[in-house]
Amino acid sequence: MTNIKTVNGKKFVSFKTKIVLCVLFALIMGLISSFVAFEVGVIVVDEFFLSEEAEAERDVELYQSFVEFVEKHDVASTDTKKFDEWISQYDDRVYLTVYREDKVFLKDFEISGDEVIPPDKVPEDSGNNGNDDYSFIDNALGEGNLYSNYDRTIYSVAFKDGVCAVTIGHEYSQVYTTIVLCISATIFFVVFFSITSGFNNHLRLRVKNLSEQVSQVSGGDLNKPITLDGRDEVTILAQDIETMRSTLVDKIQSESNAWKANQELITSISHDIRNPLTSLVGYSDILHNKQYTSQKECESYLNRCHEKIYRLKELTEELFRYSLVFGAPEVQVNCTDEDAAILLGQLIGEPLAELKSDGADVASTILINNMTIYVDALILKRVFDNLFSNINKYADLQRPVVASVTKNGEFLNVKLINYIKEISNPVESSKIGLKTCERLCKSLNIEFSYLEKKDKFTAEMLIPIVKITEKPIKEQL
Repeated sequence: MTNIKTVNGKKFVSFKTKIVLCVLFALIMGLISSFVAFEVGVIVVDEFFLSEEAEAERDVELYQSFVEFVEKHDVASTDTKKFDEWISQYDDRVYLTVYREDKVFLKDFEISGDEVIPPDKVPEDSGNNGNDDYSFIDNALGEGNLYSNYDRTIYSVAFKDGVCAVTIGHEYSQVYTTIVLCISATIFFVVFFSITSGFNNHLRLRVKNLSEQVSQVSGGDLNKPITLDGRDEVTILAQDIETMRSTLVDKIQSESNAWKANQELITSISHDIRNPLTSLVGYSDILHNKQYTSQKECESYLNRCHEKIYRLKELTEELFRYSLVFGAPEVQVNCTDEDAAILLGQLIGEPLAELKSDGADVASTILINNMTIYVDALILKRVFDNLFSNINKYADLQRPVVASVTKNGEFLNVKLINYIKEISNPVESSKIGLKTCERLCKSLNIEFSYLEKKDKFTAEMLIPIVKITEKPIKEQL
């Protein structure tokens, strides 16, 4: 598989990498958001729910609730089941301690099932007798240091069997911590799934947009380009679809141009053929019906018929050459490295020498270095044959025919210039030969152009140079 480094002018990043980065980013942002939420939650809880004022207010509410419960249910100081019933209202998060008479067993009610040991069953000796679950305290209601190490508020409660000292505490900090943790965890998941869902939605929208654009192309709308965004596999897919669309547009345009060119050719050729053919039919009818008055007039008609026949021959040959070039889907080329001086010297020098031997005024200048061009010599020869064929037919050979080859940057500039001869009965040309040259040059990556201005015709080619040497050559014909 080809290693893709850039996509749409940017460094390629695969879906796998994007997903990993997205998950890592979502995790980091989720953890940061969760941590911030937890810290803020702790501050809020400490400030509003676990402050000294809030704790004291909650203690008072619990004391009032316990007093109302004792009065309502006529609870005795040893009725642990009733104590459990009251504690269960607060999800076992309340601590209750009851002090009785001068020798009292202290016990916190943390969960249901705990018991208060009555005074008559409390061991007589001080201490805990090896049991860490209870302790025996003297002078519970007297003065001394019983409460000096105990930070709970002591309330007096009138039980059924007498007044006792009671301390009531609670443990709600764990509840608030759990709530803060739950909120923090919720924020973590919300942030995490928001980021990952956003990434998925972005990808889904890109695929949906690409699908809609492909549907438009398949529906026949080939003029709207495919949008290229991103740098991942979707972008590669979009590039491939855009390449197919562009290729299809170019092919359709090429076929349209070819069809238009063929239509123009047929119109032009039919016009060119119709004129001499009409004249030829007329002259042949005159000769066949012997409607001439003298032998000289008969010979004149025969000469005109001869001219029209050769004109038809030229047109059919041009049409045949055109069909060879434009009938095939593409011109088959076999390019090789050629010495520019030698090849162009032959292709230009030999036809000019023939024109010169026929009495034409020719001039040629080839000023080039040793250069190499990458062309198909046979196809390039067909180009020059067409050009010099036009010179033979249409040029005024009494005026200069000029050929030149010069270096123009990274190209060889080849020019053929001639003057157009005056014709008494000019016939509009279909320019099949020039169209053939244009098609052949295109197959060789050569830029071809021509210009007809008044009585002067110029054909020009720009041939790419593939290699240049140091030694200069000057050839003058």
